[in-house]
Amino acid sequence: MAVSWAMMPHASVFTAAAGPAPPAAGRGALRARLRRTGLWVVGGSVFASVSFTHLCLILLGELDYAATMIAAVLIPLAVASLAFRWIAGLTLQLEAARAERDRLAHQDPLTGLANRRAALAKLESWVAGTEPLALAVADLDHFKRINDRLGHEGGDASLVHFAAMLRKLVPPGWLIARIGGEEFLLAARGIDPADFAARIEAVRTAIAITPLITTSGPWHLTASFGIAARSANEGVDRLISRADAALYAAKEGGRNRTERAA
Repeated sequence: MAVSWAMMPHASVFTAAAGPAPPAAGRGALRARLRRTGLWVVGGSVFASVSFTHLCLILLGELDYAATMIAAVLIPLAVASLAFRWIAGLTLQLEAARAERDRLAHQDPLTGLANRRAALAKLESWVAGTEPLALAVADLDHFKRINDRLGHEGGDASLVHFAAMLRKLVPPGWLIARIGGEEFLLAARGIDPADFAARIEAVRTAIAITPLITTSGPWHLTASFGIAARSANEGVDRLISRADAALYAAKEGGRNRTERAA
């Protein structure tokens, strides 16, 4: 079954994030270094060629001086410029490939969200501080049914739709990640646990009333959420485990609901 990627008007329209190839400042610095290097390479080549030719003419004195000196300038200028252009192109391609590799190592390719590796690294940096931390694990309800009815393309569309809704609904500064399959993670620091739980409940409600639009009509998605607030000196793994347990309770309690960890 073909699936449209559109959503209802009040939903955000998802654009697959290209994810950060090197930062603009980094690319600019690289290009500036290449330009400086190019000037030294081309200038040095011309100087060496002219000096050597001048010395030969002084010693031999048999050739037309003006024509020979012009050739001594133009030949290395052309050769060195072409060679450096080729080298600079390869350098930029290697830098782009490195940036793409780094992006893929930290970003989910389907949704453009942070992946599990990036999320865990961010959480570890957060727990090293002193601010309170709250976390929710979300899971799309009946995801197998979505794949069975809409096909894998429809399953992917539902994940993209869900990710776009999370982006739209959570405040700036929150961590949003896809940590596996149809499972997502949301986290925030410096927030009261009750306020965090209220925001997650608002997200759950908004997702339930914002269908994915398919060629056969709207498809209503729901999700279950497990919420945990970090206890003193609690590690990331333990915090996620408690949120997972709360998520399991939400599933057992009928799905399309939030549960808070004890």
